[in-house]
Amino acid sequence: MELYPSLIVVTFRYTLSVRCMTESEFLKLFKKHYKQVYRHAFYLLKNNEDAEDMTQETFIKAWQLKNELRPSTVHSWLLKCVQNLCFNELKRQKYQVYTSDEFTNVVDNLHHSESVQHVQSPEKSVCNEETKRLVHQAIGKLPPRLRLIVVMRELDGMSYSEISEVMGIPEGTVKSKLYRARKKLRSILSNMLEK
Repeated sequence: MELYPSLIVVTFRYTLSVRCMTESEFLKLFKKHYKQVYRHAFYLLKNNEDAEDMTQETFIKAWQLKNELRPSTVHSWLLKCVQNLCFNELKRQKYQVYTSDEFTNVVDNLHHSESVQHVQSPEKSVCNEETKRLVHQAIGKLPPRLRLIVVMRELDGMSYSEISEVMGIPEGTVKSKLYRARKKLRSILSNMLEK
């Protein structure tokens, strides 16, 4: 029984042509996902330069694997890749919790660049900015894995299933970790407000 070699070759070529990503397609992918990948790196590392390095490293890996990436999973692949790179960097640095002025400033810039400014009274505006600053500082004090889940759910608006895919953990675990993170955030914020 002879297989149809010409059909196999045509199918193989079609598969390769579908999977090959052009430079312009990769640039679109980069522009679409850069901010979110950077935000994840920054919230994990709390350092602008390291976050930029990890974001760059993520897109270098994506470029190297561009012909293997599937459009349906590229978003979660990028986030998983930056997450792994950041956790490796944290291990290398022997992770320490701190809140720096740079962290607060960059978080403010991230928030302002993505939000639409509404006309508010000066008092309300100052109150809102102070609340945002405190919340971002509190997020910065969470352990890295909890911080990442909070960022994905609360700031990026990702679903439980998307977070589950990125983190490589069951959906139920995502929900329980998010519950723990929110509880810890409340505790951190109440301690900050008491001071």
